[in-house]
Amino acid sequence: MKQMGFVHCGAVIVAGMVIASCGARTGLLLDEVPPPDGGDLTCSETPIGATAPIPNLYFVLDTSTSMNEQSKWSNVRSAIALMIQEVGPRARFGVTVFPTSNIDHCGAGHEVMSLRLGDDSGATVAAFLAATDFTPSGGTPTAATLEALAPLLQTFSGVTYAILATDGGPNCNASLTCDVDQCTMNLESQSPCVPDGPTNCCDGNVLGCLDGVKTVEAVSDLRAIGVRTFVIGIPGSAPYADVLDNAAAAGGTARSSAPYYYSVDTADQSQLQSAIESVSLQSLNCAFTLAQAPANPAEVNVYVGGALLPQNAGDGADGWQLEGMTLVFLGSSCQALEAQPNTQVAVYEGCPTVIVTP
Repeated sequence: MKQMGFVHCGAVIVAGMVIASCGARTGLLLDEVPPPDGGDLTCSETPIGATAPIPNLYFVLDTSTSMNEQSKWSNVRSAIALMIQEVGPRARFGVTVFPTSNIDHCGAGHEVMSLRLGDDSGATVAAFLAATDFTPSGGTPTAATLEALAPLLQTFSGVTYAILATDGGPNCNASLTCDVDQCTMNLESQSPCVPDGPTNCCDGNVLGCLDGVKTVEAVSDLRAIGVRTFVIGIPGSAPYADVLDNAAAAGGTARSSAPYYYSVDTADQSQLQSAIESVSLQSLNCAFTLAQAPANPAEVNVYVGGALLPQNAGDGADGWQLEGMTLVFLGSSCQALEAQPNTQVAVYEGCPTVIVTP
């Protein structure tokens, strides 16, 4: 596709600041632009102002017994504390942990830090560290926790992201039964349970059955109310890569190549820190709030660095999506903005949206 002519005029975002527009933009270089889907390009575009919002970054943290191994819980707390410190007042933060407590090992999680704005003084970091200063214990009721969170997250104003960090497979669903290939104790080779072995360690203990389907459904339900979910799999989660990939896709945050979730396969804190930093960069650089709802969402076009960026109607590996008044860049397009956050972004309405299909 040839590039649509670009005029440096309109609602241009530079490092999150809005530069005033210079009025309606007309006179597209029509001879260089093939009509999308054979449509008529006898149209003119006008700018829509946009700003980078203060997002809600809501952590959903696995605090099952296995998080005590390899300093995983300590590493998670340290990595998130550093992220909160670095982001400061550019985001709001909240935390739920699961399971509920040392008494109810399969109870849906509970909030330990309510949503609050970050700061430069360290108060939010201190609140986070105090709220998570306990010893993990219990199972992994991921699906039940995400389901229970939906009503709370729906009350938040602005753009909300759930950040799920887990070291194992979701379980704790008493309504399931399973064979060896879906028993988390077998999948994790918890002696005497082995993958494909003769002993099904979920016989008589159905709470160990993999609850992957309901977990992905719960993530999809969050997506339906406008909450995207980032998925971070820390050491111990590798046997559940398919579930985590599917959850990342359902959450609208799949990476552009496999694994589609953020895989941390070493106890080294630096790799975990890198994953959390990548999540924070995406949430800060890849979502914008429009100044007004477009008259026709099918007549919105986006320009990045002076070039038309088509909307991706396929797998979300790049391009952008518009949901109400929120514009979100996807996959490689988001990663490009992460790498060069001062890139000019402009949003216009009035001409049919240019769409590409993978």
